[in-house]
Amino acid sequence: MRGAAGAAGAHGAAGAAGVASGAGAARTAGAAAGGDGGRAPAGRGDGGRAEARPAAADPAAAGPAVAPPTAYADDREEARGVAQRIAAELANGSRPEDIAVLYRVNVQAAALEQALGDLGISYRIHGSKRFFDLPEVRQAIMTLRAASVAATDEPLFKSVSDVLRTLGWSVQPPEGRGAVRDRWESLNAIMRLVDEQPPGTTFRRFTDELLARQAGQHEPTLSAVTLATLHAAKGLEWESVHLIGLSEGLVPISYATGFDAIDEERRLLYVGITRARRRLSLSWAERGTQPGRPVLRQPSRFLAEIRLTDHQPRDNRLTETGPTPRRA
Repeated sequence: MRGAAGAAGAHGAAGAAGVASGAGAARTAGAAAGGDGGRAPAGRGDGGRAEARPAAADPAAAGPAVAPPTAYADDREEARGVAQRIAAELANGSRPEDIAVLYRVNVQAAALEQALGDLGISYRIHGSKRFFDLPEVRQAIMTLRAASVAATDEPLFKSVSDVLRTLGWSVQPPEGRGAVRDRWESLNAIMRLVDEQPPGTTFRRFTDELLARQAGQHEPTLSAVTLATLHAAKGLEWESVHLIGLSEGLVPISYATGFDAIDEERRLLYVGITRARRRLSLSWAERGTQPGRPVLRQPSRFLAEIRLTDHQPRDNRLTETGPTPRRA
């Protein structure tokens, strides 16, 4: 793995017109709490060059800690490397729902799904089918509701778990990924709602809440790493964010050719950077594939606009350093 910040050439002649004004500044401007484990930062899309400096007294206010960009040999190696970083975060006590991997286009998710699955890390794709629209969830709610009609003095956990066991839930998750694991994750999210209930909650009252949640699409928080495109991540925020695929042709996307289109891609990257509250990692792959042949890539021109002054990852922060250069 190699740092790629210096390799990003002079493609960025348009200047740092909005890649990343301080991610911390976006938060101190008054981010409001939001759903799905995220918060909605009130940031600007046209700030100055991003610079990494030693951490301030308040790490969250100073912006995320950021390491120099990492170059991987290909997309698969990048996915494996990011999955290993996430595994290390989880081993150090981070919660899966506090971590996200962001990318430019949906097709990039496939390699990530494989890499995370190989390590037994649960994930969810943000923007995919709604939780309460999943067939296994709809079936579980109907079965629980029917079972709750009969009066019972059993503890809520036992009543709910007995029903969900008949649908495939167990205390320990199944190994690997696939339909069986996905079904278990959905049923386990319902079991986690049981843990959130106040003492004395009856089985019937619990199913009343499930029906109310279903009607309002008030989804439970899944204990899983989030995978999302940069567009889908707007308005959300996580403790740790991994931005991948930062190469020419992806960020900026290949069909962005004019100044305005490139500037929009730069703002989109800024969106990704400001999703991270405490930790941010950047990476790209040197080789990609097109039908029938490998393709050599260059690092994104925008990486040259993220200036790192201190190469100690744990002490680096993205901070605002000046006004936006304007095109002559």
